[in-house]
Amino acid sequence: MNRHELPPRLAARPFDTRRGLPIPYVSEHNDGSIDFSLINGTRVLDCVRRSLCSACGQPHEPQIAFVGGPGGFRQRRYTDALTHLECAQWSLRLCPYLALERHQRRGHTEQTAAPGFTQMEKADPVILAVTTGCRVELLHEPGYAPTVQFRPAPWIWATRYEYSHGRLTEVGPQPLS
Repeated sequence: MNRHELPPRLAARPFDTRRGLPIPYVSEHNDGSIDFSLINGTRVLDCVRRSLCSACGQPHEPQIAFVGGPGGFRQRRYTDALTHLECAQWSLRLCPYLALERHQRRGHTEQTAAPGFTQMEKADPVILAVTTGCRVELLHEPGYAPTVQFRPAPWIWATRYEYSHGRLTEVGPQPLS
């Protein structure tokens, strides 16, 4: 991916030249390392406090997006922080874990997953859903570190994606109920 092909918000992010990807705001860690598979909890809290997009790190707009599977969509329950709609759309194209059916996250186990999110199977379908706000809760279950959970307001609209020939492909509108 060429930095010049990206929208300005993502083009402004530090770039992983080995992977050819912008580095999401929540993937930069306090020690200066980059880990695309494990989010930085401090950065997630910064997104909450300062109303920032988890992908580009810039202030979010009135409409915010969430990406996940049917369960998170139905329950309006996510551990991944909110993003700009444009950043979410680009994430679906760029993130190998999302874009490629056979790509698996490295290092994730049931012990490292967030409470209530221990199903390690990849979501199919993937749903991109848009809302105007969310509530933030702190989950604390015995045996797990506390985790931030995002509870989106009712959806405005949603789009369904499925894997076709190994790649994530937009199928069309997802019913809201």
